[in-house]
Amino acid sequence: MEFKGNLPSAEPSLSDWKWVKEQIAADAPVPYDASDPDDGPYDPNDDAAADRFLTEANRTHPVPKVKDRKVAKAS
Repeated sequence: MEFKGNLPSAEPSLSDWKWVKEQIAADAPVPYDASDPDDGPYDPNDDAAADRFLTEANRTHPVPKVKDRKVAKAS
């Protein structure tokens, strides 16, 4: 049985893991086209752009205020 992620699956993986490991070992750049909207919001090869996106992407403006915060109690 082969594992897909964390779950066992009878289907073979569609990923070419040999190629992936070679790309990682060669530190090959990720193909990116800024004019293609499907390529994402930042250049994954630009460390500063990736860090900026990952730190700012999870912010919520303005910060939501909760009046009565409900806390679960153990029974």
